[in-house]
Amino acid sequence: MAYSVQMMRVESHGDREVIVRDQNGLPPIDINMYVIRFRSRSESYRKSIAYAITKLYLWAEQRELDITERMRSGEFLTFIEIESLREFMRLRFNAKSNAPQTIELAKHTFVSADTYRRRCERVINYLRFLGHVFAGQRKRSDPYVKNMNTFITQCGQILKEPKGLKYARQRYGLSEAAVKKLLWWLDPENPSNPFQKRIRLRNQLIVHMLLLTGIRDGELLSLRPDALIRKPYGYALKVTQNTTLDLDPRLEPPQVKTYSRDIPVSDKTAELIDTYIRGERKQRGKSAAKAAPYLFLNSNLTPKPMTIRVLTHICDRIKKVDPETFKELHPYLFRHTFNDLLVLTSDLSVDSEEFKNLQRELCGWARNSEQGKIYTKRSREILASECLKKMESQFIV
Repeated sequence: MAYSVQMMRVESHGDREVIVRDQNGLPPIDINMYVIRFRSRSESYRKSIAYAITKLYLWAEQRELDITERMRSGEFLTFIEIESLREFMRLRFNAKSNAPQTIELAKHTFVSADTYRRRCERVINYLRFLGHVFAGQRKRSDPYVKNMNTFITQCGQILKEPKGLKYARQRYGLSEAAVKKLLWWLDPENPSNPFQKRIRLRNQLIVHMLLLTGIRDGELLSLRPDALIRKPYGYALKVTQNTTLDLDPRLEPPQVKTYSRDIPVSDKTAELIDTYIRGERKQRGKSAAKAAPYLFLNSNLTPKPMTIRVLTHICDRIKKVDPETFKELHPYLFRHTFNDLLVLTSDLSVDSEEFKNLQRELCGWARNSEQGKIYTKRSREILASECLKKMESQFIV
């Protein structure tokens, strides 16, 4: 049985529900009854739960097991079966082999240690949920509850062993030269610009904002036309939750992952936004005015809010015209590039609390977040190289 995770729009208020369907298009009751308990959480969180549980059922299908019946009967899983489940949970959904010969192949076969850990936690919580549901159908004197708790403990101990991929792929931001070349390609006046003239300014503005403000792609796609505001120090982008879901026609509307915030922007960025709104966007006429209230629209004849696919398409077009420079170009690289530029431009020490707080504020991270280290791989290597050169120069005559 093949499982799929889909989004379903609730017309009354615009929210999207995460639905798991089987190969017949029917929603399995046990799985969906569990997922819907988290409807107050973000869509991405609910989808991660759904994908983890479908991974469990795919494993059970391969071994011809009925997970629900095993939990209902109190037979649970044997030690060997839990060991098998552990190995299966390490694999990506599209893994071609479960025994890669090199580390490079392993990167495309196994999930990272963090992803593996989250998967296991979600599966264990789901099995515990089923256990409590079936325990409620038994007498208090029934040993089921005790046996179930023992099974959950044993299952957790086996699954949570560090079996994820430790050699995760490192993501590097673009070099300064690549950034300049990218902006050159996207210049609306550049005759070599690969995009149609009617969307050149929009595409230039999108990449400019992703590169030089640190905004997430979901936050960018959630911006309203009035997002640019004046502050005592200049201009800023007001990033808020997607509060008009009832008007958003996108199947998977973008969400702001963290708290709302104001991102300072330069006068040039503010000018680009204003020019885009008054020019390219306004020229689309009444259809654009009637579209859902989001800053960026797609290029369809009847404008609708832009989706993440448009960002991917922009990257794909640039890769096609300049594959040597932008072989790995993808929307997530812009955020890495922003953080690298922040490290290399700031006069603050990258490990100082002052710099970390600045980075956290601009990127929308929690006050104690250490994600900055993940996003500054390239700039940290540059600083390390400069430090070693300086150290070596002291001993060269």
